[in-house]
Amino acid sequence: MPSKSVLIIGGGVAGIAAAVALSERGFRVEIVEKRPLLGGRASSYLDPTTGERLDECQHGTMRCCTNLTDLLTRLGVQDQIRYHDTLHFLDGGGVRSVIKGSGLPAPMHTAPSFLRFRSLNLKDKIGIARGMMAMLRARPDDPKHDTITVAEWYRQTRQTERAVQRFWGPILVSACNETNDRISYAHALKIFRDGFLLHPTAFHFGVPRVPLGSLYTEPTLVFLAKHGSCARLRTIVEEIDFTTEIAPRVAGIILRDGTRLEADYYISALQFDLLLKLLPASVTTNVPYWQNLHGLELSPLCGVHLWFDRMLDCPEALAVLDRETEWIFHKNLNFDQPKGTAGSYLSVVISASHRLAGLPKEEILATVLSDVHACLPDSRQATLLRSQIIRWPKATISPKPGADALRPTQISPVSNLLVAGEWTQTGWPSTMEGAARSGYLAAEAILAAEGNPESLLAPDLPRPTLARLLASR
Repeated sequence: MPSKSVLIIGGGVAGIAAAVALSERGFRVEIVEKRPLLGGRASSYLDPTTGERLDECQHGTMRCCTNLTDLLTRLGVQDQIRYHDTLHFLDGGGVRSVIKGSGLPAPMHTAPSFLRFRSLNLKDKIGIARGMMAMLRARPDDPKHDTITVAEWYRQTRQTERAVQRFWGPILVSACNETNDRISYAHALKIFRDGFLLHPTAFHFGVPRVPLGSLYTEPTLVFLAKHGSCARLRTIVEEIDFTTEIAPRVAGIILRDGTRLEADYYISALQFDLLLKLLPASVTTNVPYWQNLHGLELSPLCGVHLWFDRMLDCPEALAVLDRETEWIFHKNLNFDQPKGTAGSYLSVVISASHRLAGLPKEEILATVLSDVHACLPDSRQATLLRSQIIRWPKATISPKPGADALRPTQISPVSNLLVAGEWTQTGWPSTMEGAARSGYLAAEAILAAEGNPESLLAPDLPRPTLARLLASR
């Protein structure tokens, strides 16, 4: 009996995860991706000046992201992620602090460094400790968590303004790509429980050692070819063709050049707004699954690349407090370039960049340079050789209270159309881990439809004894 075929629209992390899982299990998979590189928003673009691959925006991961780790392991590139057990912070007064592990069991593993965190005072730390204990004791499945913002939770747990500005906020805004007043407490609870409280290495921060486009493109193409599958790059889907004789069903997809592709199953791994543009009204009208998507909102992200004429004193990853800039990554160090390399290549990240959306690029560059000069004093004497500014006005879904109820499952009302993406129901915020999970869940749905049900999700990190005793679940 010939193997079944699957067409995946979109070659981001979600599409790659579904393709890898299904091709491993004998399905003939074809990814259709409009860009020349795979990875989606976690990818690279080709610099028109030099031809090199530059990341759309710097992305990182954590050891608690077990499904992304599983995917990278399947692709054979997990060794291209370097994990850091020390997180570096720099506040507006020039004071550096770190959070790192110790020999203590979770959830106490970062307590010694937290007590020495120089950018917070005793009152701040007492409030944070109180909040952490509340998170440990909270039932993660309690629906009331998704009815309040994390800003409201700060007030309920009496967090100080400095604790919000220098601890809670920087972590959550970066992880959720949204402002505190628009982040559901349910998402904050997930991030801190899984990332900082339940396992001693969960918070370890992973930074790619190669451009994101290289992390995903060639490894995925090689993997698919090995399993009898493929990907079409620089290919645009113009239309999804449906048959509605009995119930809506995808009959094929039409490419911009007029080519028609057909398969047994189809997976959309597009952002929801792009998917809606491909769906006819006859399929979506009065169908809550599709109509709910109109209630989702998207939050912007901004990345800035800077090239200086000399080596600068900066760690591989620096979390910036009290400024618009959130992270500074030293790409020379990230990419293991020789210590004698002339010049510095920095990547700057600004999450939830609402204020920057309408600003000229010159103003954004001036803001970022001011922050870099304040954080890295030796950059003031350096010459900026060139820069690139990348804005994603629709980067991730806004995780406001109630948004989770609008996120769809991977099984759509169209019998042979599955939906993947970090914006779907994954049990995680809108992250690369969520994207990987969505791809695996879409693949699970196809396996079940074929009568071969299988769980593909990687298990969470195991909880040590003390964490199990203290956590509600």
